[in-house]
Order: sequence, then C-alpha cells, then structure tokens
Amino acid sequence: MVLLLLAPNISAQEETAAVQTGAGSAVWRIAFWEILHQTFSSDNSHPFYQMTGSNRFSGGKGFFGPTTLDPGKDSLIPNINYKNKDGHGGEDGFLTKLFSNIPLLKGLPTFSLEYILPTDYTVGIGLSFAYTNIWMDDLTVRAATSGADPDYATPLLRMASHFYMFSAAIHPFGVPKSDDLDIFFGLGLSRVESTVKHGIRTNPTIPEYASTTQTKLSGSSGMLPFRRLGIASGGDSFGFMMEFIFPANNEFIDNPFSTNKIIDSTVYDSTYNDRGGELPAKVGLPGGITRFSWTYSF
Repeated sequence: MVLLLLAPNISAQEETAAVQTGAGSAVWRIAFWEILHQTFSSDNSHPFYQMTGSNRFSGGKGFFGPTTLDPGKDSLIPNINYKNKDGHGGEDGFLTKLFSNIPLLKGLPTFSLEYILPTDYTVGIGLSFAYTNIWMDDLTVRAATSGADPDYATPLLRMASHFYMFSAAIHPFGVPKSDDLDIFFGLGLSRVESTVKHGIRTNPTIPEYASTTQTKLSGSSGMLPFRRLGIASGGDSFGFMMEFIFPANNEFIDNPFSTNKIIDSTVYDSTYNDRGGELPAKVGLPGGITRFSWTYSF
C-alpha cells in the first residue's frame, strides 16, 4: 500500500521536472559541409583591384563554392589544398600553422559550433565559434574582359584567407524547437590570417623586366569585426542554416604591390596600374559573405 501511494507522487514529480527541463533547455548546433559565396560592396572594392590597380579586377568576383568535400575536387578541404600546393605554408599565421599539423588533412575542415541558451525573457542568446576560409586566384576572380585576353596582362596574385570567428547572437523567438525556424542576428570578431603570392608573369611586352615569371610570398593577420544575420531550422536533428556575414571595412591585409612590385615601379604603373597613383599599403574585404551549411542540433 505504501508503494502504491508513493508511486503516483514520484511519477508526477518526474513528469513535472521533465516538462520544466524540456521547456527551458539549451541547444547545441553544429554546422558543416558549407557552401560559401563572397561578394564585394562595389566594383572598385575588390581587394585585388586595390592591391594592383589593374582594371582586370574592377568588378571582379569573390570566392564561390564548397569549402569542404567539393565533389569536383580531389581533396577533402580544397582551399587548404590549393594553398599548400602553391607553397604558402611558410607564411601561414599562428592558428593556421597550428592546424596544419592535423594528420592527413593538413588543415582544419570548415565548421561552426553554437550554444543557444534560454533567458528569463522570450529571446535566446547564442554564443558561436566558426571557422571558414577562402581562396582567390587572379585568373578565376578577375572581371570579364572583351576581345583578346592574354594571361600575361594580369598581375599574378593568389590569396588564401582563414577566418576564426567568435560571435554572440540574439534569437528573438527563443531557443529553437523542433520543426521551428530560427532567426538570429548578432555581432562578432574574427581573427583573419592571410597569405598572398604576388608577381609578374612572363610578359612579351616588357621582356627586359619580365622575361620569366617572378613571384614572392607574404603573410599578414588582423582582427575584423563583423555583423551576422541568418535563418536556420530548429529541432533535435539535421537541418540547414543560411547566414550572412558583413565584415567591417578594416584594412588589415598587407599589400605586397605597395612596397615590392617585382619590377621597376614606373614600368609596372604604365603596364598594370590603370587607376594611377600610389597603391595602398593595406587593403580590406568590404562586402559580405554568405554561408549555407547543413546542421545537426541536439
């Protein structure tokens, strides 16, 4: 009789605790297998145009494509593979060099991890760390040209950038639940580590200065504030997330063409620098980055 009397009470207490826990529980969200699209705020804000002054980069493209497991590539992390094959490793930043010691991969796959917790109000608060990277090659990101388009008329320029992003976000409708859509916005700060290979290709129009392809390598790093806005599926299973990242217009990437144009400055300016004047010592990444990724929430 004692057991029968106590059993309903225990069951009710457990059920109440479960309801309370479920109603206010935090959520972890992992994002992976992302597709990245980089755009710039104006035709003249492309970093390669800022670096070189060449009209071939005015209105140029940013990076677009998967950053992990690209079906058309032979590497799990294609941008890291491009960078390593191009010999950038010696100028990598501290974090990028640290993660290059990962066996087989030689780099860190792109991902994000977010912890979304409830508050005493309707809104939820999210704390996030994300890593992504971009790779820009002058021959693939330059603007479309008309007529003959010799490669030697484009300054050689290849850049790898790694974004280590910390952010906080507000989730106006609270911690996302199953079958809900989660809208969020917030602010963050990213450490960006970039390596740049720059040079001049063999150019028959200036044989005395460019009889062979000549290149040099440099690296730089800096802190980049950003705004973050996105939408994701909620729940305790697989879903998706689309987020928009708007970096501040900070100039933190050292411009190698500002101090070392490989060839005589007068010859370089007359051959490649279409905008004229001195080239800036540093450039930024003004514009936006769109990340689409698959997620798992628990």
